[in-house]
Amino acid sequence: MASKFNCPNCGGVNEYAGEGDTVPCQFCGSDVHPPEEMVNQARVARVSSKAKVWIILFIVVVFVLPTCIGLWGTLVGIAASVIGIILGVLAPLFGG
Repeated sequence: MASKFNCPNCGGVNEYAGEGDTVPCQFCGSDVHPPEEMVNQARVARVSSKAKVWIILFIVVVFVLPTCIGLWGTLVGIAASVIGIILGVLAPLFGG
């Protein structure tokens, strides 16, 4: 999200996109430092965005993945039990 601020040299309105510590003024060409509060808000937003990704990754690895693996193991175990029962019933019919 771009924020607007005035150039201290020429007074022109510039946009700060949230990247870097300086912005080239569109009007006078000088490198201008956006207001410190704007820079800090952009940093917080970037860190917050990265933190969300890491939190989601943590939840998936710690909670979702083991649950899926456990469920898969349970399903395979049930399938093996059902196949075993079917083979046990059919074995006498085929001379086993």
